[in-house]
Amino acid sequence: MSQAERVGQEQASYGWVIVFAGLIISLCMYGVIESFAIMFKPIAEQFTWDRGTVSVASMISWTSFGISSLICGRLSDRFGSKWVIITGGLFFVAGTFLMSQVQSLWQLYVYFGVVLAIGRSATGVPMVALVTKWFVKRQGLALAIAQSQNVGSAVFAPLAVFLLAHNDWRWSYIWLGVITLIVLPLSMLMRDKKVEPARAQPTGFTRADVHATTPGMTLGEAMRTRAFWTLNLMVLGCCMCHSCILLHGFNHMTDVGVLESVAARVVMLMAVSGMIGKIINGLLADRIGAKWAIALFLGLQAVMVPFFIEARQAPSFYSWAILFGLGFGGPMPVYAMLFREYFGTRAIGTILGAFFMVASIGMGSGGMMGGFLHSEFGDYVVPFLTSTSTGTIAALLALTLPASKRATRMPAPQVALQTS
Repeated sequence: MSQAERVGQEQASYGWVIVFAGLIISLCMYGVIESFAIMFKPIAEQFTWDRGTVSVASMISWTSFGISSLICGRLSDRFGSKWVIITGGLFFVAGTFLMSQVQSLWQLYVYFGVVLAIGRSATGVPMVALVTKWFVKRQGLALAIAQSQNVGSAVFAPLAVFLLAHNDWRWSYIWLGVITLIVLPLSMLMRDKKVEPARAQPTGFTRADVHATTPGMTLGEAMRTRAFWTLNLMVLGCCMCHSCILLHGFNHMTDVGVLESVAARVVMLMAVSGMIGKIINGLLADRIGAKWAIALFLGLQAVMVPFFIEARQAPSFYSWAILFGLGFGGPMPVYAMLFREYFGTRAIGTILGAFFMVASIGMGSGGMMGGFLHSEFGDYVVPFLTSTSTGTIAALLALTLPASKRATRMPAPQVALQTS
C-alpha cells in the first residue's frame, strides 16, 4: 500500500471521528434546549407568566439562532469550522449555567434567547458544512448521524423530569450545565478539511452543468434559482409544523391528564424515532433521490399531528410518537444533501447559514404561535391544526423541486477525500 493510500485511509477514518463527536455535541445541546419544554410550566408558575409570554423566549432563541447561523456560516467558510465550534461550546456551557440565575423576564429572554442560541448556532452550520466537505460517498448517512441531535431528548427529557422531582428548576439547570461541559473537549476534535479547486471542465458542458459541480455557487447565485426559494419555503412550513409540538407537546399531554413520567417517555420515544428517521431518510435519499425521500417524510410528519390532538391514553401517545418522530426527524440531513446537489460546496457554509435562518423563523414562529393561541383559546387544538396545515404545504412543495443536474449530467464532484 502506498503512502498516499495510507494517508487517505487515515483521513477517511477521521471523518467518522468528526461525525460521532459532532453527534454527541449536538445531541447534548439539543437535549438542553428541548428540556426548556419541561421546565416551561415550573418557570411560568413561579413568575405567574402566561404561556404566550414564556413562548416569546423560544421565538427570540430561534431568531438569534438564525442570525447567528448566518454569521457563523460565513465565518466557517472564511476561517474554518473548528474554532467557530469551540467558541460555540463555551457560549453554550455559560448559557446553561446562567439559566439557573433567571430572576426576571428579560433575563430569560437574554440567557435562553440569545446566549444559548449563539452557542448552539456556532456548532450547527459549521458542523454540517464540515461533514459535507469530508464526505462524498455515504454523505447521506454521515449527515444523518451527525445531525441526529433529536435523540438528545431521549436522554434529557426523563433526566429533566428526574431532576425536577428532586430539585427546583434552578438546581436542575445547574446540573444540566455540569453535563454540558463534555462539549468542550469534544469540540477540540474537530479538524478542517480543504476542498481541492475545481479542475477545468471538459467541452460540451453548459454553465448550469459547471454550477452543479464543486466548488458551486455563491449565495447570490443560489438566490437566483427557484430551487433555493422552494427549499426555504419547505423548511419554513416543516419547522412551523413540528416546533409547536416540540415546545408544547409535553404541556398538552400533562394538560389532558398524562403523568409527567409518561409524557417524558413519549418525548423520549419520539426522539429515538427521530434519530432513526434521519438515518432511514439519509439512506433512502442515497437510493431513490433526496427529493422523493424528503417529500415522503414531510408528509408523514404532517398527517400525524391530528392523531396527537385526539390521543388521551399512553398507548396512543406511544404509537403516535414512533410515527411522528420518524416524520419530523428525517428531513434535516436531506436538506443538506439537496443544497449540495443544487449549489455545490464553494459557499456551503454561507448558503446553509441563510437556510438555517429561515428554518429558525419557522421554529420560533411555531412555538410562539402555540403559546399565544393556547392563551387565546385555552387549549392546543387550533395551534396544532395550524401546524398540520403548514406541514402539508411543505410536503407538496417538495414534489415541485427540479431534478438535480448532478445526478443526470455530471459525475459526483471530486474532493480531496472520498470516504466509503
